[in-house]
Amino acid sequence: MSPHGSVNPPAPPGALTPQRQIEHEIATLFEEYRTLREEVTQRVASRMQMIGFAGVVSALLAVSKKFTFGAPTVYVAVLVLLLAVLWLRGFNRAIQRIGRHLRTLEARINALAAQAWGTPEALLTWETGTQNARMQVRGVPGQVGRLGGWYVP
Repeated sequence: MSPHGSVNPPAPPGALTPQRQIEHEIATLFEEYRTLREEVTQRVASRMQMIGFAGVVSALLAVSKKFTFGAPTVYVAVLVLLLAVLWLRGFNRAIQRIGRHLRTLEARINALAAQAWGTPEALLTWETGTQNARMQVRGVPGQVGRLGGWYVP
């Protein structure tokens, strides 16, 4: 009965129950989570290819003539490496932005799962646990990681 004393009409055929709505939302969010994890994997692979390419190009330029600081190839090699480092930082920061969204999805999926099924343990923990471990890196490695975009608070 509704608060006004009338009988609630039956749910239309095919309507989702509250439980099924939550399960549907979990499935949708999990698909987004899976897709973003794949994107992170692809970006990491691209990052590694770019690092290798920049290293090879710089090495070839540096040794293409006599190794002197007067040779322009040495400066071009350093410039290629500098551009690669800046590009790498951009890659890392983009991966961290995706990671921030993944942590939000983990929290939402875990909360919905607890609501729907009463699961006491979190279903998804990878990104949250990894970021927590990253943020505990101290000293020079931590500073280099933050400067390079690997560890973004």
